[in-house]
Amino acid sequence: MTRDALALAETRPAAPEPELGAAPSLSAVLVSPRLDNGAELGAMLREALPDENLLAYAKASEAISRTRPELTYDRPAAIWLFDFRGKPVGDLADELRTVKAARPDVELIVVTEADGAAVGPCLQVTQTPERLTFLLAPLHRAEVVQAIRLVADRYLATHTGRQALEDSQRQIRRLETDLGELHARLDIALHAARHDSLTGIMNRAGFVTELRERLDRSRQRQTVLMIDLDRFKSVNDTLGHDAGDDLVRKICTAMSAVVPAGGILARLGGDEFGVILEGATTQGIADFCGLILRICSQSRRVGGYEVQVSASIGVAHQGASASEVTLMRHADLALYAAKREGRNRYRVYDTVIDAQAKHRLTIESGLERALTSAQFRMAYQPIVKADSGAIQGFEALIRWESPELGAISPADFVPVAEETGIIQELGDWITRQAFKDCRRWGGPYVSVNLSARQFLRHNIAQQILQYAEDADLPPQRIQIELTETAIIDDVERADFNLNVLRAAGVRVALDDFGTGYSSLVYLNQFAIDCIKIDKSFVDNVTRDRQSAVIVASVSKLASSLGMGVVAEGVETEAQRQVLIAAGCGSLQGYHFGRPMAAKDVIAMLAGPTAG
Repeated sequence: MTRDALALAETRPAAPEPELGAAPSLSAVLVSPRLDNGAELGAMLREALPDENLLAYAKASEAISRTRPELTYDRPAAIWLFDFRGKPVGDLADELRTVKAARPDVELIVVTEADGAAVGPCLQVTQTPERLTFLLAPLHRAEVVQAIRLVADRYLATHTGRQALEDSQRQIRRLETDLGELHARLDIALHAARHDSLTGIMNRAGFVTELRERLDRSRQRQTVLMIDLDRFKSVNDTLGHDAGDDLVRKICTAMSAVVPAGGILARLGGDEFGVILEGATTQGIADFCGLILRICSQSRRVGGYEVQVSASIGVAHQGASASEVTLMRHADLALYAAKREGRNRYRVYDTVIDAQAKHRLTIESGLERALTSAQFRMAYQPIVKADSGAIQGFEALIRWESPELGAISPADFVPVAEETGIIQELGDWITRQAFKDCRRWGGPYVSVNLSARQFLRHNIAQQILQYAEDADLPPQRIQIELTETAIIDDVERADFNLNVLRAAGVRVALDDFGTGYSSLVYLNQFAIDCIKIDKSFVDNVTRDRQSAVIVASVSKLASSLGMGVVAEGVETEAQRQVLIAAGCGSLQGYHFGRPMAAKDVIAMLAGPTAG
């Protein structure tokens, strides 16, 4: 190294440690056999690159040796400035060739005579004008400084991008080593996200995705079935969730075996399943629904017991513009319609179901307003002794007179009240009002219907007794009517509530006897005072021998258990005579009086039929 070159290097202060994220530092190398120009170009280099490392050498080979990467650390020799003015062009070309061979990616700046004679040979060495800059003599300080800065900026920009690329490539190589494991984990995660852990079939998310994709791509008509198990809750509550899970698995396995090719079966929830059928005919769908109903209603052994449930099915066909959301909503509406019609059946979505759904929505929106604005009123139908016609009690019935919709049947609004939960408030209002009215008319008892949702509240028995006390009504003048569902949905709670009420003197009647599934099983187990025979049996009692035999058998059974019998829906004297002969002690129906207001009850009790 020459004295001038040494001075050039030593005037550069020690470089500080680079900051994380800062642009990379570099070294600029001056190669020139002309010692008298070293200081001039060195000064220009320092002005152009005041923060970079500056080195000077007479020969390229020496510069390459002294600027090895391990010697320059984080400041690579990136910019090479050649000044061979006054020297043979061949010498310059040789020097360039030496650097190009050892450092192919550096920036080259060549100071040449004004005639530009060195341009051609230099281009022959580099084979490209990229990363090659010429400075023609005479040199102007400002132009040289600007040119060096532009070259440095170009190198730093290129180096930064290259470094980022290399870092990315290293990261990609590291990731590629785990790619197989990641793919396996992803497959597992995707499968878990779209499949049910209990049964192994698709879950709701997978079902919706599959249906959407089929609607988008397939030219065949898609049909969706929503399947819900009837009375599944009683299995869970009675035998436990393990037994319920076992039942779901067994039914799922049986259904999976009959789903046709191209069809999809999914578990959408606890006891709800979905099926997609592609290109199925009307008859094919009907046959498939019948098969599913038979499969679900088969007796199966779970938890050490023989268990039998049934299913309700809603069916919806793809329309001209049906989305997966619309198709599933239509199938759900059809499913609810099947349940309302008695369960263990299927319904196909149509405009009638749609109109019913909109009507139910109107009812739902008006229920709470009706309760707060006194749109409900009570009516009472007499219950009489079968032989004498003497009035024993009155069944409390709710009526709704809507300003917008007119008179709405309890058969329409009570199920909606139960689904929305407003039945709790409505039931409390009915009970309090019925007790107050009964206190006013004196004598005969009042019989109040409680829904399953009301009766399974933990404090319902105490609440009923408190309402009776508030109305100053003796519990002996109260009868509550329950359906079989209210009892079997939660056997332990039902047993507790019944015992509390019976101990206080409240009578308990089992309503709609014969229309459920477990009547005979629970008659002797629970505290029941009387059975109410459903109107469906009474309607045919005078013309159908089988109905008469059933009524007589029920009456005899009730009598042997010490229970009374009330036959509902009596409309003719002929029916009355047959029911008396069958052993029914009490009767109720239009033959003895239509539902009436409390003031009319008082008037009736003042007449000759009271007793």
